Amino acid sequence: MSAAAHDPVPEPTPGVSGWEQRLPRFSLERRVTVLVIMLTALAFGAVATVGIPLELLPQGYDAPQLNVEVPWRDAPPREVLDKIVEPLEEELATVGGLERMSSRSRTGQGRIRLEFRQNSDMDVAYREVRDRVLRARTRLPDDVEQVFIHKLNFNESSFPILFIGVVVDPGTTDPYTLIQQEIITPLQRIDGVASVRSDGLQQKEVLIELDRERTAAAGLNIFLVANELASDNFSLASGEVRHGDKELLLRSVSRYASLDEIRDQLVSPTVRLGDIATVRYEVPDQYFRVRVNGKPALAVEVLKEGTANTIEVSQRVADALAEIQRNPKLQGTELQTLFSQGDVILETLSTLLGSGQIGALFAVLVLLFFLRRFRLTLIITLAIPLSMVIALIFMYFAGETLNILSLLGLIIAVGLLVDNSVVVAENIHRLYESGLSKRAACIQGAGELALAVVLATLTTMIVFLPASLVEGQAQFFLVRLAIPISVSLAASLAVALLCIPLCVYLTLGRAQGGRRRRAVGYVHRAMDHLLGGLYDHTLARLNRGYNRFLAWSLRHRFDMVLLLIAAIAATVLHPYDSIEFVEMSQEDRKSLQVRVDLPRSYNLDDATEFFNGVEEVLAELKRELGLDGYLVIHTPQWGRVDCWFTKQEDLTRLEAVEKVMAKLPQRAGVTYYSGTEDESGRGDRNVYTTMLHGEDPDLLAQVADDVEALFADVDGVVGIQRTDEMSPNELALVVDREQAQRKGVSPRSIAGVVGAGLRGQSLAYYRSEGDDIPVRVRFAEDDRESLDELADFSVPTVSGTFAQLRSLTDVRFLTSAPTIRRSDKQVSQSVTVDLAPEQEREARARLDALVGRLDLPEGVRIGPRAQDQRLAAEQASLQFALLVSIVFIYLIMGFLFESFILPLSVILTIPLASLGVVWTHYFVGRDIDFLGFVGLLLLVGIVVNNGIVLVDYVNRLREEGVERSEALLTAARRRFRPIMMTAGTTICGMVPITIGDPSSIGLSYKSFGLTLIGGMITATALTLLIVPVFYTLFEDGRDAVTRALRAALSRHG
Repeated sequence: MSAAAHDPVPEPTPGVSGWEQRLPRFSLERRVTVLVIMLTALAFGAVATVGIPLELLPQGYDAPQLNVEVPWRDAPPREVLDKIVEPLEEELATVGGLERMSSRSRTGQGRIRLEFRQNSDMDVAYREVRDRVLRARTRLPDDVEQVFIHKLNFNESSFPILFIGVVVDPGTTDPYTLIQQEIITPLQRIDGVASVRSDGLQQKEVLIELDRERTAAAGLNIFLVANELASDNFSLASGEVRHGDKELLLRSVSRYASLDEIRDQLVSPTVRLGDIATVRYEVPDQYFRVRVNGKPALAVEVLKEGTANTIEVSQRVADALAEIQRNPKLQGTELQTLFSQGDVILETLSTLLGSGQIGALFAVLVLLFFLRRFRLTLIITLAIPLSMVIALIFMYFAGETLNILSLLGLIIAVGLLVDNSVVVAENIHRLYESGLSKRAACIQGAGELALAVVLATLTTMIVFLPASLVEGQAQFFLVRLAIPISVSLAASLAVALLCIPLCVYLTLGRAQGGRRRRAVGYVHRAMDHLLGGLYDHTLARLNRGYNRFLAWSLRHRFDMVLLLIAAIAATVLHPYDSIEFVEMSQEDRKSLQVRVDLPRSYNLDDATEFFNGVEEVLAELKRELGLDGYLVIHTPQWGRVDCWFTKQEDLTRLEAVEKVMAKLPQRAGVTYYSGTEDESGRGDRNVYTTMLHGEDPDLLAQVADDVEALFADVDGVVGIQRTDEMSPNELALVVDREQAQRKGVSPRSIAGVVGAGLRGQSLAYYRSEGDDIPVRVRFAEDDRESLDELADFSVPTVSGTFAQLRSLTDVRFLTSAPTIRRSDKQVSQSVTVDLAPEQEREARARLDALVGRLDLPEGVRIGPRAQDQRLAAEQASLQFALLVSIVFIYLIMGFLFESFILPLSVILTIPLASLGVVWTHYFVGRDIDFLGFVGLLLLVGIVVNNGIVLVDYVNRLREEGVERSEALLTAARRRFRPIMMTAGTTICGMVPITIGDPSSIGLSYKSFGLTLIGGMITATALTLLIVPVFYTLFEDGRDAVTRALRAALSRHG
């Protein structure tokens, strides 16, 4: 038995109950057991560290939103609205739990976004939406082939894990089949890959183009020809038959064996199809093009299975691509990985991990500066890896993943994990230096602060309890952030009360012997001399000055209250109104995107020629910007340019965007814009958007023009960019009903003939060599390229004759928007204003006042953007959660102090800490984003910890008979160093992610870091000054009220 085992066990100190000393006493009496527990935790932690899945985003969040998309090739926006969107909206409006419905009708596509109430069961909602779509399917045009319903799951399986650019050899005869067989099919076979999609390359089709004159001369029309072809090419289930003792399925089959057989098909008793049409097997007309690094290409997207690990699947696909590239059949074909989610995850987590390591190093240096003992610093630092390991074990066995949120939670915890160990170890050393034995100092030192550190830890953890009150994805984020923070903090509490007393006991006061120990002792003395001298000339002197100022403050309490009121007033009057709550901030990413709106008069070749000029600019800037590559996707009227570039220290993403935008070719009718597009068209910071709603699109367009003219005259407005600019891009064939009725022609047959003749009519698939090949019939290009040819279209009458289209319709040119937006079945249109950055707030106020004075015509109203409504609801729920957290913390402190009054002196640090948050963001010039608000929520639980420890120590001294003022000064003097240590470790732990580069996905943690740093600096100063002052004020107020009540009762007694 060691000599240390004979140390006398001290008597319990006043105010320290048996349970408070139980854990430290157990750690000294069962040393081997505690060491085995620590080693076991490290062993399990090693397993968890290796085995925990790495993901970019946490899994499990189902956004309360569904998208319904309907492609309808070449259809104009108004027709998409009338025949696609409106029938679907009528059915979808009956879906249960639907909160908001919005739609976009654009050329060739209709899209409806359905937003549901929070906490809706999205599986049930999906089934209901699918049922409503099936109901509406019979009302949609016959040539609408597919209706897509997208469920937005917040995980990597919902988004491509790889985006691959494929540059095909121009000499390839059938690139679609080559890519499908040699690239897409091998990728689909990879374990963990759910699907592989391609854009930019279309399957060849059998195209039947009728000569309009020969068709009419044969007494035929496009409907008759299409029906005749459809009736001779089919494969239909026809029931069951018995053959012997077996039942066989019967299928009726009539298939074309070759293209010649199609050409020889009789379409009337004397006319074959080849007599009136050409039949070709070719690539259909493209309506968009893809280019990679200036070469025609296609884009391949790889999606993973929901349970597969993103990094592992990404690596398998990368290995497969390397093998595919060596395929001799793909000679001349280039494969370039433009985006890999696996690489993004590793790079993002590596960046966060590096920030956490630097923060931990800063925290250790802060401890070393204050403690001046290398061994004691290492002991306290032990709390970081042990607590992290326990948190990883919990996450691993709970099925969680290591992602940007959970890793951020662990990084946040780095600066907090040592707090409990610091105050416990520092108290043990203080008692040991005051004359207690090692054993007595370890048990009493930990026991004295056990209740305080337990409740201080609870105050930090309990702030996440109201997360259930937060709406939307903020709730999901808070929970995923709370798990690693709460578990690691609980682990740090166990480490502080169980492991730290034992480790301090084993290292405290050890005699130095031998050459090595003498050398170590010399290093310790030198370090103590150096750091001690630095501490004495800085913080020790500050401590003495602080104690004198605190004594003055306690004598002039109301002067301090006036100073505090002045600080609050200065904050409210100036910077507070300048800070706004915004959505998640996006910073520098290793990519940039520029979107382009082209004139409606452009065709696909015009757009390609224009983007060739854009690519020339990018090629010139490639070296200057460090571009790794660029991708261009465009239609005749719209395009997108994606660039990936190497991060340069002297070039931010914003600067790169400005350089690109400044050199892009300028043409009339071409509009460039960058940033995040939302339903209103803009996501940039210095913009102001007004949403107009109404029933009449034309009236809405006129009002938008008027609003645009008014906005243009407002000071601070530097540009007007309305989302939907009107243009004469639509030709309307207005049916003359009287003529149509006289000639026996229905308006629907007119629309059918025109649609079939121009867009074509799809027929049953032609099967060749095991592949299903699309078949389409339409008029030849020469018969449909001009207005005159269109007017000569023949429409069948009920009598079997034909009438020319020109005799049945009037031709009118209409103005229409390229995209028609609707919100809750009302047409909506936005007017977006670019604001001068230096006048942004003033211009916004002027525009608000102008909008309030607008005299709008009947049927038109101004409404908020859905984005603003969601942001306001999210902010309100976060504020409510913040208030509930403060209430919970107050109740915990009431339990600790056995008082409803004294906790108020500590609670005051919460609103006062927000002064530092506001001023920090104001000086840096940033708004508070979602992560900043999360930091504010966390700050609520952190800032009270030092106040709890301070007031708890004051109460202990007073229980020992020390006078109140002396107890406050003594507690402030003794708690100064641990308070500064815990504040310093927390602040330094946040510095790397605050000043460091954002993640690869552009997510910024600056607002979060600024919130904690600014709040902690302010809260530390206020804890040391304001808490003692208000401690006395509240106590005196309580005593005065008590005396008054007693006097009143005695008078009436």
